[in-house]
Amino acid sequence: MPKATSLTPEALTPQQTTPLAATKQRGQKDAPKKTIKPIQFRPSEEQAWEIKTAASAEHMNITAFMLLCFYEHMEKRKHEKRG
Repeated sequence: MPKATSLTPEALTPQQTTPLAATKQRGQKDAPKKTIKPIQFRPSEEQAWEIKTAASAEHMNITAFMLLCFYEHMEKRKHEKRG
């Protein structure tokens, strides 16, 4: 049987122990991180101006605008293939 201890504030606070499984073992390397590479393309100056103007007119940043255009294009292609 365990020994009886007096009820002091220190005895009543829970102990913070880290389980061994949650710690990195000796000699273990970190898992390689996947890097996301942005898609890069170079529009002409006129195309860049049109993209910026259209994004601004919709109160969007260029990345969000280009993603929206891409998704709309993919939806259009999906419907064209069906019908």
